[in-house]
Amino acid sequence: MRLSVVLLLVSLAGVLGGAALIGLPALGAAVIFDSLCVGVWALARDDGLPNVPQVAAPLTVEKILERARLSP
Repeated sequence: MRLSVVLLLVSLAGVLGGAALIGLPALGAAVIFDSLCVGVWALARDDGLPNVPQVAAPLTVEKILERARLSP
């Protein structure tokens, strides 16, 4: 996992734990606050580009032989 995700989860747990110690209304407010923060964080990370696979198309025998034939 990336460090930013771990820090976000630890922060959310701390906010909820602290609010639970205060009382039920504070816990409800903390859940709403955490939901808004996660939504803003997700929107801030969105670059607007469609998801594309990170892996190139699999090589076939023909492609491998063609690459070997063209290499010096």
